[in-house]
Amino acid sequence: MTARVLGIGCASPTHVVTACDGLELALQVAPEHDPGWLRALYFESGVSTRGSVLSARMMRDRFSAAGGAGPTTGERQKMYSEAAPALAESAARQALTRAGVDPREITRVVTVSCTGAESPGLDHALINRLSLDRRVSRTHIGFMGCHGALNALAVADAFVRSDPGSVVLVVCCELCSLHYQTGPVARDQSIANAIFADGASCAVVGSRGVGPALRGFSSRVFEGTAELMRWSIGDNGFMMRLSARVPVMLRRVIASWIDEWLATCGLKRAQIARWCLHPGGRDILECIEQGLDLDSAATSSSREVYRRRGNMSSGTVLWVIQDAIDRGERGPMVAISFGPGLCGEALLLD
Repeated sequence: MTARVLGIGCASPTHVVTACDGLELALQVAPEHDPGWLRALYFESGVSTRGSVLSARMMRDRFSAAGGAGPTTGERQKMYSEAAPALAESAARQALTRAGVDPREITRVVTVSCTGAESPGLDHALINRLSLDRRVSRTHIGFMGCHGALNALAVADAFVRSDPGSVVLVVCCELCSLHYQTGPVARDQSIANAIFADGASCAVVGSRGVGPALRGFSSRVFEGTAELMRWSIGDNGFMMRLSARVPVMLRRVIASWIDEWLATCGLKRAQIARWCLHPGGRDILECIEQGLDLDSAATSSSREVYRRRGNMSSGTVLWVIQDAIDRGERGPMVAISFGPGLCGEALLLD
């Protein structure tokens, strides 16, 4: 039994934060950093615009004017609870339409988020907003970071393989802007402030139809890297730890992992038509390209999504896959994401 992605939906908030907006706010909240370094960060990061549930003015009012460390985690969670359901619903409705699936056909919902937590959560909100069957099964994947969508697709794949009648709704929703950090701000947190964004994405997975087939998954925990990337809950939002060593380390280990895995699928790197890399940052993209010996054309979808949308954490890779589909890509595609740990997840689509 083959599980397929029957449709993908992507949704971005109405507010747009430009690189200039971000720099203006950073100069206010992080005076401990060299202004020249901040300018280079915002204008050389590769992100031109980002979606946000808060406008640039609202961010200034809530973060720079708040003084100190900004809103409490409870206050940020309240903002998440107010904004996330509508954004998730928008992505889900688009995916259902593209898949040609009636909401009442959904048998399982898999939700993903690492930027908000409450119960009842997004799953309950979507059941009500989409009028799903009250017997629908629910699974939540929380706090796994940027590779959460691939974990969710693996869960959906298992459901469909065990029950061919399953139609699974995978919904990722991240509001990274709510965890904007104010002074004193470490350099890696300033980088997170500059590139992370808000967005939602959704995939409908089932055994019928002609969408891309889920052909295989691979996971890898890289030894001795637990301190290189961390995502923890603080008193004033969630805190990012992102070592400058991450890109170089990934460049060193990526090829051996991916080549070993592709060999088990009967493939070689040269046979992959498109690489859908999660755009964790400009340096990470470049180092993965170098490690896999790829030219920029092979990862153009990743770069374009990153430029226009920033890093939307877990659901970003679904945006990248949809961009590749919209470009008319055919043949095997590999999606790769990384998250705290440092851990990697990969998916083969055909």
